[in-house]
Amino acid sequence: MLPAKTAFIALAIATFAHQFSFGLSRSVQTNFFVQEVGVRADQMGLLTAAREVLGLLAFLMAAATMRFAAPRVAALCFVVMAVGYGAYGWVTTFGELVPPVMVASAGFHLWLPLSAAFGLSLARQDNAGHMMGRIVSVGWAASLLSMLLVLVTIRTPTQPEPLLPFVNLDLGYREIFLVSGAVLAISVVAILRFPADLAEAREERMVFRRRYGLFYVLNFLDGCRMEVFQAFGVFLLVKQYGIDVRTITVLFLVSSVFNMALSPTVGRMIDRYGERRTMTCSYLALFFVFLGFALVPNASVAIGLYVAYNLVLLFSIGVNTYLKRIAPGADVRPTLAMGLTTMHISAVVLPPLGGVLWERYGFQLPFLLGAAFILCSVLATQRIPDREATQPAGAPSAATA
Repeated sequence: MLPAKTAFIALAIATFAHQFSFGLSRSVQTNFFVQEVGVRADQMGLLTAAREVLGLLAFLMAAATMRFAAPRVAALCFVVMAVGYGAYGWVTTFGELVPPVMVASAGFHLWLPLSAAFGLSLARQDNAGHMMGRIVSVGWAASLLSMLLVLVTIRTPTQPEPLLPFVNLDLGYREIFLVSGAVLAISVVAILRFPADLAEAREERMVFRRRYGLFYVLNFLDGCRMEVFQAFGVFLLVKQYGIDVRTITVLFLVSSVFNMALSPTVGRMIDRYGERRTMTCSYLALFFVFLGFALVPNASVAIGLYVAYNLVLLFSIGVNTYLKRIAPGADVRPTLAMGLTTMHISAVVLPPLGGVLWERYGFQLPFLLGAAFILCSVLATQRIPDREATQPAGAPSAATA
C-alpha cells in the first residue's frame, strides 16, 4: 500500500475513534453537569475556563513535545483523553468535576493542532480545503454513530424507558463516559501506524512571525466566540429551556448528518472562492445566530439556531487553509499550535464573565457579547489577501519577530 494511502487510512481511523469517543461524552455531559452535579451558570463559566486554560498552554505543550515524532505525541494525547473522559464516571460534586475536565482538556488541546498538521501534511496547496473537508467528514460520521448509540441506550431517572424496546442495553451517564474513554484505545493503535516521515517536519522551536499576524488575530477572535458558545450554547438549552438528554442527542445527531454530508463541499467552496469570501459570509451568519439566541427567547428557535451554528462553523477550516497558503511546511505545525494558544487567550476571562452576566442580568448578555466579537471577525477577514498575492507555501519564512 502506498505510504500516502496508508497515512490517510491511519489518520481516518484515529479521527473516527476520537470523534466517536468525543461524541459519546459531549452528548450527555451538559445534562449530567446540570441534572446530577447541579452546575450553575457561574460554575459553568469557571468550569469552561478551567478546561480551556489548557488550550492557552497548548503552544507550550506542543513545544515541549516537538522533539518527538508526531504519531507518538498523538498517541499520548489519546491516552490522556481516555483517562479524563473515563474519570467523569466517578464524579459526584462540582469540585470533583474539575480535575478530570482538565486532564481530558490537556490531551484534547494538544491533539487539535496535531490533527490539523496531519491532515495538511497529506494535502497540496491547491487541495488543502478538500483534504481537510474529507477528514472532518470522517469525524462527523463517527459523531453520528456515537450519538445513535447514546440515543438508543441512554437511561436516566427522568427517562427510564428505552427508546427502542428491542435494544437490551442500558447505559446511564456514567457508563457512557467509561465507554468513551475505552474507545480511544483504537485511536492510539491507529495513529501509531501513520508514517512518521509524512508528518510535518519536527522543529524544536517556537514560531511567532509577523507574517502570520492575521492568522493569530482570526484565531483569537474565533476563540472569543467559541468560549461564549462552548460555555453557554448547550447549557442554555438544558438550563433555560429544560431540554432532555435524548433531545440534545437528536440535536447533535442532526448537526452531524448535515456536517458529514457538507464538509467536503465546504472545503471545495473554500478552495474555489477563497477564504475571504466564504469566511465573511459565514461570520455574518454567525452574527445573526448569536443575536437570535439573545433576542428570541424560544426553545424551538434556539434548537434551530444551534443546528445553524454547527453548519456555518464548517467554514472555520478556512483559517487553517489560509495558513497553508502562506507558511512553509516546517512552520505549519508550530504555527497551528501558536494559533490554538491565541484562540484560548480569552479562556480565563470570558466564560467566568459570561457566567456572572448570566446570573445577574439574564442569559442574553453572554450571547450579545459573542455577537460583538463576531463583527470584529468580519472586519479582520477583509484583510485576507487574494491567493495571487500570497507566497507559495514552500517560500522562505519571514524573519522571526
